[in-house]
Amino acid sequence: MTNTLHRKGTPEALKEDFVVFATPTRSLSPELPAKMKRFTEIVLKHGPVNVAKLENMAMRRVDSRRMHEEMQDQLALTATFDNVEAVAAVIADLKEADLGVPINVSGLLEEIKQCCGKAGLTRHSAEQSLGVFGRTDRLPSREVVEINSMCGHGMVSFNLIKKIIDEIKLDRMTPEQGADLLAKPCECAAFNPTRARKLLETLRQKS
Repeated sequence: MTNTLHRKGTPEALKEDFVVFATPTRSLSPELPAKMKRFTEIVLKHGPVNVAKLENMAMRRVDSRRMHEEMQDQLALTATFDNVEAVAAVIADLKEADLGVPINVSGLLEEIKQCCGKAGLTRHSAEQSLGVFGRTDRLPSREVVEINSMCGHGMVSFNLIKKIIDEIKLDRMTPEQGADLLAKPCECAAFNPTRARKLLETLRQKS
């Protein structure tokens, strides 16, 4: 199970939301840096909207506006994409690279299955989140939960999301600025700023 499986949203919205990440061994394998360097080159080549660095096995978020600059001489752990074509290309390149490192891809099951098929791969396994149980009536609005669940660790708080929505409705910031601010607390880089921007724009138009 991965924290990236708890994303909420319509199937249409989730067609623009994918997370690709490598889960290397924690051992001090001398080959690991070279393997992760190649993984980094592959994901950056296909234009992710968010990336997390691998620094001494700790996760650090990258500013999406300066992604390629910040990733110089760095190793990536997680990459988030906003289109399925890029994901299909990443999977194909990873197959060819044959890194020997476990790779996870989060997204709609059928979309991922098709991406694997295009690369000539059979998906190893599939996992699903069972959702949220209990007093769901105490949760905030659906739109707020959709934004919050893009960070599976829950680092993007409900109150921060509500505050940014209010700021956008008051024309104190743009949806793009709001999405960038919301992405910052997400250490794992699973947060999708492209999707967040679209959700914030929809909420702005409802004001």
